[in-house]
Amino acid sequence: MLLPVIFWVAGIIVGRWLQLPSAGIVAFAMGLLCAAILLKNLRSILILMLFFSFGALRYEAGRSRPSELIDILQRRNEIQQMIRYRIDTKLADNVYQASVQEIAGIDIEEKVLLYYHSELKIGHIYSSLSMLEPSFSDPLLDIYPQRFRAILRPVLPPQEQDSEQKLDPVSRLRKLLHDRLDEHLGIYSPIAKALLLSDTGFKREHRVELSRAGITHLIVVSGLHVMMLSLIIMVILRLFIPMRLAELLFMLFLLFFAALNNWAPPILRAMLMLDLLVLARWMSRRLAAAQNLSVSLFIITMINPAELFQLGLQLSYLSVALIVFALPHIRHGAKTVIGKTTGILANYLLISFVVGLGIAPLTLYYFGSASLNGIIANLLGLPLMTMLLVLSIIVPILPLGIFVTAFQGFADLWQYWLDFCAGLPLFLEAYWLSLAQALALGCGIFLFILLIKGRFRLFFRALIPLAAAIAILLLLPVSHKDEVIFFNAGVADCSLIFDDMGNSMMIDTGGIPGSRAETDLSIEATDESWMKNTLLVWLARNRIRRLDYLMITHLHTDHAGGMTGVLSSLDVGNLIISEHDLDSPIWKNLQTQLKLEDTNIICVKDSTSIAFGNRRLKILHPDSRYTDTDINNQSIVCRYDTDELSFLFTGDIEKEAEAWLVDHYPEELKADILKVAHHGSRGSSSAVFLDAVKPIEAVFLCSKRNVYGFPHQEVISRLNSLGTRLRFSYNGSIRYSTK
Repeated sequence: MLLPVIFWVAGIIVGRWLQLPSAGIVAFAMGLLCAAILLKNLRSILILMLFFSFGALRYEAGRSRPSELIDILQRRNEIQQMIRYRIDTKLADNVYQASVQEIAGIDIEEKVLLYYHSELKIGHIYSSLSMLEPSFSDPLLDIYPQRFRAILRPVLPPQEQDSEQKLDPVSRLRKLLHDRLDEHLGIYSPIAKALLLSDTGFKREHRVELSRAGITHLIVVSGLHVMMLSLIIMVILRLFIPMRLAELLFMLFLLFFAALNNWAPPILRAMLMLDLLVLARWMSRRLAAAQNLSVSLFIITMINPAELFQLGLQLSYLSVALIVFALPHIRHGAKTVIGKTTGILANYLLISFVVGLGIAPLTLYYFGSASLNGIIANLLGLPLMTMLLVLSIIVPILPLGIFVTAFQGFADLWQYWLDFCAGLPLFLEAYWLSLAQALALGCGIFLFILLIKGRFRLFFRALIPLAAAIAILLLLPVSHKDEVIFFNAGVADCSLIFDDMGNSMMIDTGGIPGSRAETDLSIEATDESWMKNTLLVWLARNRIRRLDYLMITHLHTDHAGGMTGVLSSLDVGNLIISEHDLDSPIWKNLQTQLKLEDTNIICVKDSTSIAFGNRRLKILHPDSRYTDTDINNQSIVCRYDTDELSFLFTGDIEKEAEAWLVDHYPEELKADILKVAHHGSRGSSSAVFLDAVKPIEAVFLCSKRNVYGFPHQEVISRLNSLGTRLRFSYNGSIRYSTK
């Protein structure tokens, strides 16, 4: 069963990658079926190819059926109505997962992402006038598949409803447990809710420590928790009822526990594997671990093939696969208690080492971190987690002082152990791998595992092809040439140019979430910049370690908010900045704290041009004759010409600077692509200026909803009158090929 499931999974991956038409896949599958009937000698490989085509077809079938709500949103783009919804869980500050139940009196069911600035109660039902809009995934910056297809934003404060009569039994129990844990455990409740209800509060608060300690898996409900609960439940049930009935009740409990935790993929995987073991035993059939793993994966991806691309499922199956296929067993042969204990401990440490090493390519690719501290952390962390999990079940049922005190004691010990293990040195952070690098590391780990398992013959057979694959993946040059990218950075500017020789120039660095766009830049405000949290990760995955040029059009946070992150993380050859900014108090406050030792500063005093590969980048503004001291009107304006396209970058200039450019550089303004000034503010993009540029396309760098109302309708109307195609970064980063 393992090989067919591998081909099935490969078909799902290829189906998502190529998005093949269903009719073509069906025709291909029918051809394979006919060939399998006629060609006996090739039947095995043809059947495997059938599984491959069925996987691709299943992905396409699941992708082509939007819900009724999504279908409406695609037609209307947004809905503003009275909406009733249940809060399922909190994902981050001011961010929730919610289930829409009713829109304008019409029953509907859809999981959505909800943004609201005040605290909402988990499991409670609210109603409010709300805005519902489709969600999207940035094709360039986002590597996680989109979990939610719609976003809910309350327009008026949510009003709590009489939720008890409207909740299903599982949701009612989840709400009851949530409330009772809060009532009896107080400040200790987040860890109990994390272990029992998949609540993410504790994980969010201790994200860094958990990652460094390598025991994040212990604090989120996973297959490990299901296994521990299963052992406890089965021991208790066997004391009172026969085995077959105990197993039946146990399977029902697993089903209910998975529902209680919103059918999380790791829990679903563990539930299916345990259920398959029980069913196999009932039928007196032996079920190998590899078969169990592959059948459960087949069932999950048959129900929802998109789950294959969720990180939780990937980590869960990879961890179990490493234990099943990669784990060498230390044979101790001891007969004494001490000898047996030592052997068990050695095997336990080996499991932690192999799993920690094996999942490193995934965690480095997704999170930029990896830890082997879990080898030590699991020693005490696992028993503590088990005790806390058991007490999390007992306290809501029997909230006696002894159980509450015991929980608090174990929680304090867990916190001490977590802090200690987070300080151990065996971890990497802020080191993201590209997909090619992650695959190369995976190949190297596979060879290492073959060695420690003693599979020397297979090791030598795989050594040459895998070593060649590693060399190709690591040494094959990644070429970035002939492209211009406008990034989706919210109400902020960040663009990246690669010329025909592969030289790079970044124009502005995005902003700082929560900061007013027009705020003057300060070093203290840059730690939470969009650059640090988003674009530096993308640059690392694309092996971009150096910028030949960094241009800062002006020193407002929505343009220079990520400058500190760029200069501290990348090798920047030249920093282009205006004389107006260099003489400002803002810069004088910044320069002593910036990493500028190896960076040449180019001061723009007048209109000029810069050699950029075989092309030139012309700086049109500000020049020495311009006297307006407004920081927006002092923005650097430049144009970049390629063989195919011309681009005009305008910073935040307003109508005064635009009039100056029209009067002094009218012949330089005509461009194919216009980066619209000041995010589409009505104070910019005057009719005279736009008539001089006559852009084929205009790019607005702004979020869909912002406090400024950008882009303003006046600007859109002026561009529409010119027949210009409008593009908005909030629909996803925009990439132009300039070959």
